[in-house]
Amino acid sequence: MTITSPAPGSTYDNSAGLPQVVPITGTGLPTADDLVLTYDIGTGTAAQALFSGTTHNADGSFSANANFGQLPPGETTVVATVSGADSLSGVADPEVTPSAYTFELAVAPNPSFPFTVTSPGTGEVVETTTPVFTGTAQPGSTVTVTYSNKALGNSVAGTAVADPSGAYSVPTTFLDLAPGSLGSGATVTQTNPDAQVGRLSIAFTFAQPPVPAIAQTVTATPDEVTVEQATTTGITVAATGFSPGEEVRTVVTDSDGAAVELADRDLNYYAENDLGAYADTLVFTDTVAPDDYTITLTGVRSGIVLAAEVTVVDEVVVLTPTPVITSPTEGQVVSGGTVTVSGTGPVGSGIVLTVAEQSFFDGTDLESPAEGRFYLTDLADPILVDDAGNWTITVSLLPGDYVAQAVAAELTSDGAVDEAGGVSEFSNIVAFSLVAAPAAVVPPVVTPAAPVARPTGLAYTGAEAGQGVIGAALLLLVGGGLLVAARHRRTLAVPSAE
Repeated sequence: MTITSPAPGSTYDNSAGLPQVVPITGTGLPTADDLVLTYDIGTGTAAQALFSGTTHNADGSFSANANFGQLPPGETTVVATVSGADSLSGVADPEVTPSAYTFELAVAPNPSFPFTVTSPGTGEVVETTTPVFTGTAQPGSTVTVTYSNKALGNSVAGTAVADPSGAYSVPTTFLDLAPGSLGSGATVTQTNPDAQVGRLSIAFTFAQPPVPAIAQTVTATPDEVTVEQATTTGITVAATGFSPGEEVRTVVTDSDGAAVELADRDLNYYAENDLGAYADTLVFTDTVAPDDYTITLTGVRSGIVLAAEVTVVDEVVVLTPTPVITSPTEGQVVSGGTVTVSGTGPVGSGIVLTVAEQSFFDGTDLESPAEGRFYLTDLADPILVDDAGNWTITVSLLPGDYVAQAVAAELTSDGAVDEAGGVSEFSNIVAFSLVAAPAAVVPPVVTPAAPVARPTGLAYTGAEAGQGVIGAALLLLVGGGLLVAARHRRTLAVPSAE
């Protein structure tokens, strides 16, 4: 029997694959036999290298796989004995003379300095975010620690070179982990041209994330748009807290929960690679209808879900200029049962005027105003602004303290307020008082009498008493005016076209 590979005295390159496994080939072994190969393991005893059968080929050659994993650390010389044995009974074949067989391995199946990681240990919860990896490796080997990063790639945590005794110490940082992640472990690799390459995986977690979590926020700007804005400039969405570099999927649903179509969408969108921030502009298609919508962002890798609410409304046209009430003036006292309210506004528009007591405007009186103490323009018959931009109306009211405010509105062809048209900003607010007209004074019939003598001064006519009464009434009105001046603004309520 002859061994052809590895040839006796040769060196076999076992650096690729499993360094302890060597394929053995030869000729001259009876087809009924299996190859028997034992080798010296340095303890005075021989170890069996073959653990499976032998393959016989038609040309008379044979092959088998031998395992030299019990060689001493650092040993590369194989001192073996080869023979044959019946493949069924295992009894040695006396026709095959045992022979010595020696060859060299390029790398020791068991290195002189076994590659190990002593810290951190598998399953350990590491208290520091910058652990130091320690262990043994082939002297002079470069030891590299890598880990899975936030972008689903690999990052290097640190490297070091094993000292002459084989010990290594690798300081590390894990700053490429996703914010808030506790990690899942690391891979430790030794590289040396004169030693076999080794790789060990160590599963561990951090007690505290090496990279702090990013707060999860989302905003939609603006949160209310018109149909035209929704289909042109759209809505800007900004979010934070996603896993950096991950895909973010966007779904928009209406108030019924049905998904709506967006215009001009690419296939994929991703969060910013460092901080996990995300920004996007959502443009609706021309089929969008006024409604309340929910924008939902979902991180594909992290599972983070963020949502924002937006509203799409009908077109709103703001008329200019804003109407101004010029009469009555602030704090004016009007006498009689009517007050004439005048002002300016957009030519061709209609004025909707509200006159009411202060409690109606500031909301302190929740009851409906009493008859004669409230005026609101009928939307079917608004106050028209003439070609000069002026308007006026006379309103009947009971005596009291009042506040007036107006808006201008577009009109329909029949002169009514177009409830789907444009409106102006609110006018100025004017507070005034309405007092009853003084009763007519009928002069009494006086019989002439002889003049009454007075000690000094002019003749007495009775006028002093009348002036005193009028003066007191004016003081009361001024006092009422001061109270009205302390008013709070209330938004004018104009029925909307819903």
